Formats: sequence, structure tokens, C-alpha cells
Amino acid sequence: MKKFFGIGVAVLLAVFAHSQSLRVSFNGNRDFQLMVDGKTYNYDGSVNNDVVINSLSGQHDVSVYKINKRGKSKRLYSSTVSLSPGEEVHLTINNNGSISREETSSGAAYGYRTPMSPTSFDAVYRNVNNQWGQSAKMSEARDALNNSSYYFSTDQVRQIVELINSEANRVELLKLSYDNITDQANFYQLYDLLRSQVSRNELDNYVRNYSYGDPYNSYRVAMNDVTFNQLYQNVWNQRNTWQKLSAATSVFNTSTNYFSVSQVVQIISLVTGENNRLQLAKLSLDNIVDPENVNQLFDLLSTQSAKENLDYYIRNNGYAGVNYEYPGHTAMTDVEFNNLYDNIRKKWLPFTKYNAAVDAFSSSNNYFTTQQVHQIIALLSSENNRLDLAKLAFDNIVDKQNFRQLYDLFESQASKDELDNYIRTNYNYQ
Repeated sequence: MKKFFGIGVAVLLAVFAHSQSLRVSFNGNRDFQLMVDGKTYNYDGSVNNDVVINSLSGQHDVSVYKINKRGKSKRLYSSTVSLSPGEEVHLTINNNGSISREETSSGAAYGYRTPMSPTSFDAVYRNVNNQWGQSAKMSEARDALNNSSYYFSTDQVRQIVELINSEANRVELLKLSYDNITDQANFYQLYDLLRSQVSRNELDNYVRNYSYGDPYNSYRVAMNDVTFNQLYQNVWNQRNTWQKLSAATSVFNTSTNYFSVSQVVQIISLVTGENNRLQLAKLSLDNIVDPENVNQLFDLLSTQSAKENLDYYIRNNGYAGVNYEYPGHTAMTDVEFNNLYDNIRKKWLPFTKYNAAVDAFSSSNNYFTTQQVHQIIALLSSENNRLDLAKLAFDNIVDKQNFRQLYDLFESQASKDELDNYIRTNYNYQ
């Protein structure tokens, strides 16, 4: 994966509107590679962020890799793409590493694929249902879902698969149907056709490797306790830190391994060394199924610099969800706060109180809850002084979601509006 090739075959799609083609949109991402039939393409060879390979026919092996800063590659997508005359497969690599797929055709019969009509589907359904015995039904269902000219909605596939009793056969049919489904975004709705979690995991792994790989939005299930305990024991049984790190790295580098944050924490806890834990925490983010709990990873790190490094990585690589809050800072203890509060309170003059409060909020080592900040600012009577201190304190507050509780320190609406405008403008705080 270290060698890069230029792309001499990339041209505008419109020129080849009637040829088979594969188009990959990098969306400005330079950290991804495309491999088609063993040949590597990268962002530098794209035209307007697009790689277009024309005059393809038949089946082709397509993979997408993410390249880290050390030049190591991690596979995000792998599929066999079948192209018919006039058909285009379009892959879009998004900022967070997710990959979406669309298929279009220039043929007169259809543009975007549409499911077969109710009349046509009824004929297919009756043909399967009228077979005598499960074996014959399975054979007809397999033939229908393996027909490249048949396109189904998720609901239509459900009706066919429900005619089959065997769990293993249902898994086979659902895998087979994926390429023919026109509303693949709804495919996860079919998972309830499978009774066991093992079958659901198998199907989900197939879909993940076949199609797109959005780390946060597709249906993903953390591995079961038995499988996890085997992986955990394998890492734990390694003789030294380097071997444990290598085993844990391999676990998180496997794109089909999915974990809860709790499982990730257990594995990383087996490895010592702040830098080692930081490296593993970053690597695990692609494999986490409950990103809303990602804040728990910070408990693995002891230094402020490592926590801030992880926070920066999460925010700048698409892993920060809507409710993500950096938990790396801890508010001072009650004893520490009471000592600081008494020191400010005992100042005789207003300006000495104000200067002591400024010093407290200016220190990069002091972190407060909103309630602690409220108590300190309340020692000042001047509206202007209170406003200055509230602005200054924002960087040091660990529970910024509660910041607006400070607004009751101000009598005038003008002061409240000014403070609100300040945090919106300077911190993009909504």
C-alpha cells in the first residue's frame, strides 16, 4: 500500500455517459486509497476530487483503505462490483470515513433502480410460495434473489424470506438480496427476521464489508461475551507490554470487530504506557457501537496532554457526536475550592476581590463547576465586573452545558445578551 500510482484514465463522466464506470468521490479527503483489481489510486490522481475508471465490464474487486500518519492502512470497504452496459457505481468517501454507494444506469429502462411492480412481484412471490417443501421454496427464492435483472424493495424481500423457515437459509437469502435491494438504507429492518444474535452479527458483517462503513449510523452490534472474552484473554495472555500492545492493535485493526466502549476500556486497560493507551483509544473509535459513551475513554489516560490529544483527534476526525463534551478536565475539590473562595472573600476592597477572582479564572490549572464559578462571581457587586469574570471563566468550566445558569447574576437584560453573544461568537456555543 506504500506505492502510489497516477491515474491516467480519469476523465469526466459525461464524456462516457454510455460506458460502464466506477466513480469514487474523495470529498477532499487525502487519507484514503482506492484499490481496484490490485491497482492503487489515491486523491492526488483525482480530477475535481473524483476518480473515474471507465470501460469496465463484469466483476471487479474494489477496496477502500484509510491511511494513518504512519502510512499504515486499514480497510474500510471491500466488495465485488458487477457492472452492466451503461451502468455506473458511485462510491463517496465522507469525512468521517463512512462510504456511501449509489448505482445508476443510462439505459432507457431505468435511471435509479426501482423495485419491481406489485404485479411482477406477486408473480415471483407466488412462484416461491407454490413450491412443495422448504427445499424447493429455497431453490426458487435463491434463483429470484440471484437474478441481476430483478430489483426489490426491503418489504418485498421480507415477504420472500418469511417463506423460509431455516435460520441459515434466511441468512443466505438476505446476503444474496442485498445487491438487488433499491432502498439499502432500510436493509437493517430485515435483521429481525433472524432469531439469533450470531446470525445478525454475521449478516451485519457481510453488509459492512460489502457496502458502506459509516462508524456511527449503520446497524452494528458489539460482539457477544463469549467472543469478547476470547479476544480479551488472548491480549491478557501476552507476556509483555509490547506483545499486549501488538495484540490489542490487531484486535482494533480488524474492521469486522465491534465493541461497546466498556469492552474497549477493558482491553486497553491491559496495556501500560500513556502513549500506548492513547494510540489504542484512537484506533478503537472506528469499532465502537455506542459513541455516546466515548467520553469514558478519557478515564484511561492520566495526563492532561494525552486527554487533550484524544479530544483533538475525536473532534477533527468525525467522531464527535451532537452531545459530545470533552470531559478531560476535573473541577477542583471542595477543599481546594473553599480555600480559594475564602481567599477571595476576605479581600477588603472590591477591586482586590476582583483582581483575586481574575487570577483564579486566568489560571490554566484551575477548573470549576458552574456552581463554583457562580459563588465566586457573586462576591462582586459591580455588574460590569461580574460580566468580565463570567466571560473569563468560560474556558475553565467543566460543565459548560450549565453555563447559562450564571445569567441570573445579572440584573440587566443587556448584560445577559452581551454574555450570550460573547459565548456564541467566540466559542460557537449554542
